[in-house]
Amino acid sequence: MKNKEYKKPRYRVIEFNEAYEPPENKINAKKGYIEWGKDNAYPNSSFEMYNYKGSSTNKSIINKKVKLIAGAGLAPVQNQDLNRLIRKCKLEQQIKQGVLDFEIINGMAFEVLWSRDGSRISSIKHMPIHKLREGIVDLDDPNGVHYPHYLFSNDWQSYSKRKKKEFAPEVIRAFNPEIREGKQVYVYYEYNPFCEVYPVETYSTAMNWIELDYEVSVFHINQLKQGYHPTFILNFANGIPEEEEMDSVVAEFEDKYQGARNAGKMLIAFSEGQDQAPTIETINLQDTDERFTYLKEVSKEEIATAHEIPLQIVILTPGKLASTEERLELLQEFQISYITPRQETVEYVINDILKAGGYEEEIKLLDYKEKIKDETVEEVEEEVINE
Repeated sequence: MKNKEYKKPRYRVIEFNEAYEPPENKINAKKGYIEWGKDNAYPNSSFEMYNYKGSSTNKSIINKKVKLIAGAGLAPVQNQDLNRLIRKCKLEQQIKQGVLDFEIINGMAFEVLWSRDGSRISSIKHMPIHKLREGIVDLDDPNGVHYPHYLFSNDWQSYSKRKKKEFAPEVIRAFNPEIREGKQVYVYYEYNPFCEVYPVETYSTAMNWIELDYEVSVFHINQLKQGYHPTFILNFANGIPEEEEMDSVVAEFEDKYQGARNAGKMLIAFSEGQDQAPTIETINLQDTDERFTYLKEVSKEEIATAHEIPLQIVILTPGKLASTEERLELLQEFQISYITPRQETVEYVINDILKAGGYEEEIKLLDYKEKIKDETVEEVEEEVINE
């Protein structure tokens, strides 16, 4: 037959990402720690969803929570030694960073440094929880670690795949006020019956919706930048030439007819006569856009529901005074149902550390609601002026 060299079909397979699957945490006895998800890389996906490959709604909600929990800072303390420690460690900033981890991954960690004589705590510092792995206590192995501990690495994937020495895990003792020496790490996870080793996001049921929100935005930017359909088809029905000749014909047409002022796309096809000319089935993009717009709105509601936050708190409707008043009421309810319990958890963690270091006075996170009221009053005034 003529053109036998074209037997192989010319096509590409597009692979779609799989739906979210919860991580499986495996014991790696050889390396002495418990892996966190597939390839020991699960927490990275949660932070990527927050930063780059996620939903703007999800990020806005997390940022709002962090602001409400820690944004107003600490209440003044009377003890001067505690005051000095707070200033020295920039404790308010360390707590905010810990709260961000807490809201992204539902866990937080703080590095605790004891003084040389063990009489006090000389430093409290936030430690990125996604860089920690729970170590395995092995009393039977003489070369193993015989006390509760964690392993810290700035890049677990670089160490695991390329064995880079600068990322070799550091063994850090778990916080223990009975052994008051060196560096220790205080790790807190919210309990979840699914996993007792690593935390589970509070909004875990919305993972698919967060990814969907991101994919919809990718669809629209690709549609804008590239377009999915050619403007017209030019078909040569006088046989299928060699690859080089095809490329030459396409390049010549591009040079002559395409450019900034000749925007659009042209599909050039080659066939053995008109009977074998390609047929094009058009996808109704307008209908697709409408469906994606609907999905995006639904995803916002689902993400907010999983976060246990009223969507009106995050997304304002400009020019509506009633919606602002409603927002104040919703904020008050959200403060009671979610923010206050989370603040109490953060306070418990820090005060547990301070108490072990001999500080009797406890720190207290201020409520952000007074600032919210002031901001809302300003918003109302601006809306009235604009109207």
